[in-house]
Amino acid sequence: MPTDPAQEQPASEVSGSRPFVVRLGQVVVGNALMGVAVGMLVNAALGLLPLDVFHRAVGDRFGWTIGGTIIAVQSTLLVLNLALRVKPGIGTVTSAVIPAVVADLTLAVLPAPQVVWLRVMAMLLGGAMFAVGTALYLSAELGALPRDGLMVAIARRTDWSPARIRIGADVLCLLTGVLMINPAIAVANGSLGAGSVLLAVALGPSIATLVPLFTHRPQRNARVRGET
Repeated sequence: MPTDPAQEQPASEVSGSRPFVVRLGQVVVGNALMGVAVGMLVNAALGLLPLDVFHRAVGDRFGWTIGGTIIAVQSTLLVLNLALRVKPGIGTVTSAVIPAVVADLTLAVLPAPQVVWLRVMAMLLGGAMFAVGTALYLSAELGALPRDGLMVAIARRTDWSPARIRIGADVLCLLTGVLMINPAIAVANGSLGAGSVLLAVALGPSIATLVPLFTHRPQRNARVRGET
């Protein structure tokens, strides 16, 4: 994964260069895009992200919408963050609510495509929107996602790398969700599919590439202007 130049500067220097209202706007827009993306991926029925497979499994078990399940699961993770002394930000709280509400609204107003090529387009567009939304959210630097905060706490208490923890978390969410749903049903209802593999492979590099584009760095911009 490419190194983010922002990591070479103090967080306060990078985030302080942008007005709070701009960063808050990034969080809101990013979370909304993530919610639309989740709804589109559910409608496409070609495979979900590992955490959303788990969300869907829990929702099916308790009769909740995927949005209601996201709020329940992410709120639980947020409480675990607090118990493990991981300081949340305003973005941490909004990320447990906005994507959930928007996902349910998207599913309510957006019909599920029936033609295969439309489902593929919905999956690709949903994946792209999720990458852009996540990058916008992360570049605002107003708090980690509840899941990411939990992984930070695990990293502090172990010798495991963040990448290893993330992979382990994704595998655990995927396996738990598929087993709760039933593997055959998970494939039939579109929770598990080719899209799951594509999203797992493409989202990480895409988000890593997009985050610097949404992060304002005066020193770099000034250097670029001086060279032109």
